[in-house]
Amino acid sequence: MSEQALHVVIIGAGLGGACLAHGLKKAGISVAVYEREAARHDGLFGFRVVIAPDGSRALRDALPPDLYETFVATCAESPRHLTVYSEGLEELFTTGLPEADRQDARAVPGMRYASLMTLRQLLLTGIEDTVRFGKEFLRYERRPDGRITVFFADGTSTVGDVLVGADGSHSRVRHQRRPRDGVQDCGFVAAYGQVDLIEAARLLPWEMLRGISVVHSLQGPSLVTQPMEFRWDCEGELKTHVGGVDAALIKTWPGLRYDNTRDHLMWGLMSSSRLFPAEPEGLGGSRLIDVVADMTRRWSPALHTLVKLTDPATAVATRAVVSRPVDSQETTKVTLLGDAGHVRVPDPGTGANATLRAAGLLCRLLSRAVADRRPVVAAIRDYEAQALGSGFDFLAYWKCLNRQARLNKPFIGPVLAAGSRTRLRVANQTPKLKRRVAGEFNWLQGGGPAGSPRVW
Repeated sequence: MSEQALHVVIIGAGLGGACLAHGLKKAGISVAVYEREAARHDGLFGFRVVIAPDGSRALRDALPPDLYETFVATCAESPRHLTVYSEGLEELFTTGLPEADRQDARAVPGMRYASLMTLRQLLLTGIEDTVRFGKEFLRYERRPDGRITVFFADGTSTVGDVLVGADGSHSRVRHQRRPRDGVQDCGFVAAYGQVDLIEAARLLPWEMLRGISVVHSLQGPSLVTQPMEFRWDCEGELKTHVGGVDAALIKTWPGLRYDNTRDHLMWGLMSSSRLFPAEPEGLGGSRLIDVVADMTRRWSPALHTLVKLTDPATAVATRAVVSRPVDSQETTKVTLLGDAGHVRVPDPGTGANATLRAAGLLCRLLSRAVADRRPVVAAIRDYEAQALGSGFDFLAYWKCLNRQARLNKPFIGPVLAAGSRTRLRVANQTPKLKRRVAGEFNWLQGGGPAGSPRVW
């Protein structure tokens, strides 16, 4: 098989699909990406994603060097510390965080904090000729010659040698490829929003504007906040303190004109679904803000007011869901990537980094198969064994969710939360215990091995 003989069709232009397309294009393999959103700037991609060192390696391997350097330049300022508060803003625990080194973009960095919309625009840069927008996937058929025909809602179709479903947690490709796969509702809802950073600065303590903050309430809901400050202002113009190298990268990057990201404070709330009056996906905008504001009405006035100042266009909610394990199936030329393969929502950072690693793995295996004239199915079998086989511990995740569920129960929840607060206060004064407890919050920075349970 020659390079020209292999054509890969990817459904979904999210982080995984776009990263895989970059890698395949760099390897000289024909690729086409089909995205259901109508235009490049559409979709709810306005939130934070944490790129850990392994995720950065995957991006560095897939992207052209100048585009990877642009990724580094467009990340938000790194938080300086992580602090846990009560709902009354009493400090319970704090620990310092290492800052990312911006001196050498080609070096393997620490944690990077990117806007999901910015990262999406960056990954779409350079593959404009391979991405088709407004293409809603319907189904696929395997042809007698071994190729795959893909059908879209607009009546068109395309043909490829390999089909990769990178279409998220509600993947239609997964539904057809692995119909026995199930998704378990975890009984929680994750809600998100953004507040203008200047408005947030008028309300919150200085420390909350320089780090990641976690608010544990006795009533069960938990809140995470982080300031996201970038190198351009509210008009999209470069800030005066930006250095020459970063300035040149950002100015020449065409993706900035599609990016609506501005300085903001992001918040995410995790709560039992019983506290939500309706389906969370239907509670976006002002309705969702009202629901979350009601949950936080007994909290610190600063936090309650912060929620009410949320930009309605950024307020969204989703149910927490996780894949149920199923028996393995025969390998075909149809495979899955990211949340289409292992659903774990929400899973800040860890899921994104696992997706980027998986994209890099699939790219390497397909490239080797082409170079060595090996069957593509064998490469996909190796990929699925490594990326979809044993990389996610469902039972551990489920046990962790059950512990979180107890914190949201009316009577036992406050008792458990009070005990947790005591432990945090003691750890804050005990260096050895403090290091251990600090490690329990690695999930907020995309840390931990793939599949580790990470719950708010």
